[in-house]
Amino acid sequence: MDGLIYILVAGVVGLLIGMVVMHLLHKKTTSDTGVKAVQEKLDKYQLEVESHFSKTADLIDNLTDSYKEVFEHLSDSAESLLTDEQIQNQLINRKSREVTIKYLKSSDEAKQSPPDSV
Repeated sequence: MDGLIYILVAGVVGLLIGMVVMHLLHKKTTSDTGVKAVQEKLDKYQLEVESHFSKTADLIDNLTDSYKEVFEHLSDSAESLLTDEQIQNQLINRKSREVTIKYLKSSDEAKQSPPDSV
């Protein structure tokens, strides 16, 4: 009879130990799954950020190229359409401005600098 009690106690203790071990393993597996899900979200977010900044850089490049084209068009038009008097008036009017038609600026600099001595 004592042997049967020891067997039953050992069985109950074994069952309890098994339940605790299974609970811990399940908890670790659930935790690992949660970590993987968070890592996947982070990876996806990082790809979205990279894509966003890459597209933004491309759009800024396009904007810069368009600005250069407009600037060149205005400069070429000023050179071909304005008289010398109009050019001088524009130089006077735009002297304090940062953006001045390239042609006007280079013409003014050429007139102000002394000729190269040979």
